[in-house]
Amino acid sequence: MQKFKFVTDSSADLPKEVAEALDISVLPIGITFGTETYYDGVDITPAEFYEKLRNCTELPKTSQLNQYEFEELFKQYKGSGTALVVILIGSQMSATYSSAVRAAESLGMQDEVLLVDSGLVTFALGSFVIEARKLADETADLNDLRAKIEELRPRVKLYAFVKDLKYLRYGGRLSAASMHIANMLRIHPVVTISGKVDVVSKQIGVAKCYRYIFERAKQEADLSYPVYFGNSDCPEEGRLFEERFLSEVKGAKSFGVPAQIGPTVGTHAGPGCVGVVFIAKK
Repeated sequence: MQKFKFVTDSSADLPKEVAEALDISVLPIGITFGTETYYDGVDITPAEFYEKLRNCTELPKTSQLNQYEFEELFKQYKGSGTALVVILIGSQMSATYSSAVRAAESLGMQDEVLLVDSGLVTFALGSFVIEARKLADETADLNDLRAKIEELRPRVKLYAFVKDLKYLRYGGRLSAASMHIANMLRIHPVVTISGKVDVVSKQIGVAKCYRYIFERAKQEADLSYPVYFGNSDCPEEGRLFEERFLSEVKGAKSFGVPAQIGPTVGTHAGPGCVGVVFIAKK
């Protein structure tokens, strides 16, 4: 049997205990507030990030992983017989994937490294990594695993709603007038990910956001897989959303460890974002 080592980046918002249990290496992305740079999951926690975000006058900036960082990791496995499976933030959202490609090429490790442009971010990426890691336990070689991962990738679906539009406004993704109107009418965007984060619907009130997401899951989800939940610094609302989802979507089973949406997406979504990831039917 082929040995595999899984790698992702911290934009996956993979819970630390899950990464450790599954032996998944997580490369930290930098987040800069003014002149201060922190590394996601290393010297700043999600709670600390949101505390700083609430008090900042200018949105922080996230950095991409560079070629050198990937080379330092990859060279540890060169010629070891262990294949690296590197599943990263979507290339439309970051140049991290292209840095990994250059690193594998510079070390001549193209046959030892499976690089996956996930097209995903936050706990959609984390969920994909977890499910891909499970596939490795029943896979004989890298080519077989590649085919299974490629089949799984488009089936990973995220739906979440953004409660506070202020951070979309700060980041230039929403005009002041649009934010004012949306706040007056209590309109919340429901987002999904298809290469990048897209607004898939606009709903009046949180209850209708819930209903929209529940209905999409009922129509689309393959409930033989676990369902993954995540939130941005609102664990109580996240817990209530999960309870409602599991009572509404009959047969759904929770993965059990909620994800905390970190800096890469949290910078623009802000606190109060709640959502779900599931694997869609074939």
